[in-house]
Amino acid sequence: MRNHTGLAYRAGFAAAAATLWLAWSPLAAAQHDHAGHAEHSDAPDAPDHTEHADHEDHESAPAAYEAPPITGADRAAAFPDLAAMRVEHAMLDDPLNKLVLLDRFETQRANGGSLQRWDLETWVGKSLTKVWIRTEGERLSGDTQRAELEVLWGKSFARWWELVAGARSDFEPGPTQSWAAVGVRGTAPYRIDLEATAYFGDGGRAALRVKSHFELLVTNKLILQPLAELNWYAQRDAARGIDAGLADAEIGLRLRYELKREVAPYVGLVAQRKLGGTADLARAAGHDADDTRLVAGIRLRF
Repeated sequence: MRNHTGLAYRAGFAAAAATLWLAWSPLAAAQHDHAGHAEHSDAPDAPDHTEHADHEDHESAPAAYEAPPITGADRAAAFPDLAAMRVEHAMLDDPLNKLVLLDRFETQRANGGSLQRWDLETWVGKSLTKVWIRTEGERLSGDTQRAELEVLWGKSFARWWELVAGARSDFEPGPTQSWAAVGVRGTAPYRIDLEATAYFGDGGRAALRVKSHFELLVTNKLILQPLAELNWYAQRDAARGIDAGLADAEIGLRLRYELKREVAPYVGLVAQRKLGGTADLARAAGHDADDTRLVAGIRLRF
């Protein structure tokens, strides 16, 4: 019985040993092959591509640009001597310009007759200095009721504003009168055009006129123009129907259609009022102190 047990034990041990040997042999072979590959990759005669890549990058890099030295001629061209240049060469061109504007040329019914009015101004000059010529007046049934002419020199002192100074002559009514004139004109905020001119004559005569207007675009061609004017005098002038103080005021509303920028017919409504002692002089002469009229006319620009 013991002999059979010993034989069985020895047979089992031999079988286990054979199984372990069979399992160990492939694992050992795999480890040997991996070690061989590692040794092969670390071999000293393996080609090193890193140095070659660095060499190629060095050869492909562009050479640094070296600027040529600055010469005296280069400095003279970059920084010219402005003191030696003429002033007009250093400034932008400022050409001579001109404008003729017949702002109002209209007709209306007044005092049982036909009243024609005109208001024309023209200027010639450059951007900062101009010479202005202005004239306005009225004719009733062929007789001149009022006519005046101004010649002014204008000088810009701020953006959109200029100082004007010159002379004014009144031809009608009464004998011709001359005035020295000084004032300002320009464009206020919201594109409101403003003129304020003071006049001085002999014998202590003085007057002030303020005019203002602006334009509202109804369409690109249809334009509405409100206008206001005030006149003040320091002395009474009965021959001309003027009393001292605020003499008269006018408010107008004109709607024009621009056939083109240079030609624009219009219609409008104008209210005139004489004030204070001037209104009394008008009534004494048989004229109305207040008058509201429909007008029609044309505006021309050259």
